[in-house]
Amino acid sequence: MRCGASCARATATLGPFALALTASGALATGDPPHPFPWPGGANAAVVLTYDDGMDTHLDHAGPDLDAAGLKGTFFVPGHSESLAKRLSEWRALAARGHELANHAIFHPCLRKPATGPEREWVRPEYALESYTVERIRDEIAAMNTTLLAIDGETARTLAYNCCDTTAGGRSYVDAVRPLFLAARAGEDRIEADVSALDPMLVPSWAATNVTGAPLIAFAQRAVAAGGLAVFQFHGIGGQWISVSREAHQELLTWLAANRQRVWTDTFRNVMTHVTAEQKRPGTPR
Repeated sequence: MRCGASCARATATLGPFALALTASGALATGDPPHPFPWPGGANAAVVLTYDDGMDTHLDHAGPDLDAAGLKGTFFVPGHSESLAKRLSEWRALAARGHELANHAIFHPCLRKPATGPEREWVRPEYALESYTVERIRDEIAAMNTTLLAIDGETARTLAYNCCDTTAGGRSYVDAVRPLFLAARAGEDRIEADVSALDPMLVPSWAATNVTGAPLIAFAQRAVAAGGLAVFQFHGIGGQWISVSREAHQELLTWLAANRQRVWTDTFRNVMTHVTAEQKRPGTPR
């Protein structure tokens, strides 16, 4: 399903994100401060997420992650055609250490978001304006059961469809909070103050139609802040809201080369660490 402009506002250049690189692609900056403790002494954390359960995730994203020795999170809606037709491959993806995460059953979104154009592709029966908080909670809870049947996992994370967090004009964030370790929102930014982060409102950047350089620059911005960068991808080398496979591979190559300074892991693993540190006595708030 296509999120639309309010969920994918990435531009081709991200000047404020840029930091100098050495010829080898390593960071050319000095060590940034460490406002939040990341595993292994890393300066920052990066999460690679992929929405909508697409064939290009199985054909391109998964193999590229495996080749780079990295793990990703795949937010899958229950009505994904790829999930229905290629279930064994999705199960195998999870068995290789990637995370399958919740994107509701029918991918409901606001048809008329507060900003941006009307999403004419949203069918009336799946417009969040017509949902109740109880209905969206039940749909999301049922998707957790579907995922349990696929991979056997019980700890789950969520991505709000189209980055929308209201149903029938009411926030449903607190209604689904008991169901999840964490949830991914939008806002097209990194999180610098991780100690104060609400795990149910983790920001991300909806990257589309960009080269590898701005993707790397976004990760570098997290390194400079000692924070968290969450990438929100859709199509990889095809389908909708797409990033080219070459740009995706360029980012993965950079992350693999800088793995000692940048911890790249699934959303579930990173947020498990974040929430544990937030509960530790003496952690700044």
